[in-house]
Amino acid sequence: MNPMTTAICAILLGTGLAAFVERLSVRERRWLQLPVVVTRSRWLRGGLVIVTTVILFGLFHWASINQQCLETAEVRPSGTGQSWRLAYHLTLLGLLIVATAIDFDCYTIPDAITIPGMLIGVVGACSIREVQICHLWVDWSMAIPQLQGPYIPAWYDTHRFWHALTWSLAGLVTGAGLTWIARQISSQVLGQEAMGFGDVTLMAMIGSFIGWQAIILVFLIAPVTGLTIGLLVRTLSGKSYLPYGPWLSIAAGIVLFCWSHLWQRTRLIFSDWLSVVTLSTVGCVGFVLLLILLQLYKSIPTRDRSASPPPDGR
Repeated sequence: MNPMTTAICAILLGTGLAAFVERLSVRERRWLQLPVVVTRSRWLRGGLVIVTTVILFGLFHWASINQQCLETAEVRPSGTGQSWRLAYHLTLLGLLIVATAIDFDCYTIPDAITIPGMLIGVVGACSIREVQICHLWVDWSMAIPQLQGPYIPAWYDTHRFWHALTWSLAGLVTGAGLTWIARQISSQVLGQEAMGFGDVTLMAMIGSFIGWQAIILVFLIAPVTGLTIGLLVRTLSGKSYLPYGPWLSIAAGIVLFCWSHLWQRTRLIFSDWLSVVTLSTVGCVGFVLLLILLQLYKSIPTRDRSASPPPDGR
């Protein structure tokens, strides 16, 4: 996929995503009994969706092809496979743009985004079979410098369909499971629902595209992005409520853009199940603490009370 093709696709897709966001926003606002957004604001949001899509697609094409941000020592797709992998992850970025726009507007992430997204993630992985950014399991603890590489089960290459399926499903289950656990714990601690179920399905969708190792890193990075966005939005707008989806999406984008470097520094951790459990626990605790902090953050008096969120039961 050359830069010109990516640019044309970004413009066309961005226009389509903007139209989809508007239709979905109207539907969700009617469902949640929220006032309809004025025409000027809708045009502004549509323009932002298009511009964001073009910029993000261009940056990711450059990072993927020129900087090889997805390349690792043990995963080497063919030339065609590399193009398909780029298109596959550009699709994920497009879905994240839509989810972020809707979450900022309606404080909900509809199943119309995440359920089809999960299907695209799993079916795309099984159909292309070269989109993985990491194998299902790689044991770098068995590597000996200049003698042998990491242990990689031989069946990955001989049964590529099953490897792709298990890799994608493992990411889906890990993303949904960790987020659901954090949601349950924080709800018990706070005595009220701290996160909508749409955030759980969003993490499941992301996991189906990037695998279980990468989704754990998203889980670890998300609290940092959440606090950063919280301070920024409060400073600029004074809003007392923030949706969770945008900083989950930003964390996923960070992992994609920095995957090669992140994997280089964490691959030994992901070669040991005890380390994986420890890392997941740390991420879960950090996520719960962030949810608690954001709930406290909402209770701080502010001059702008116009952004109260609707109840999100999904």
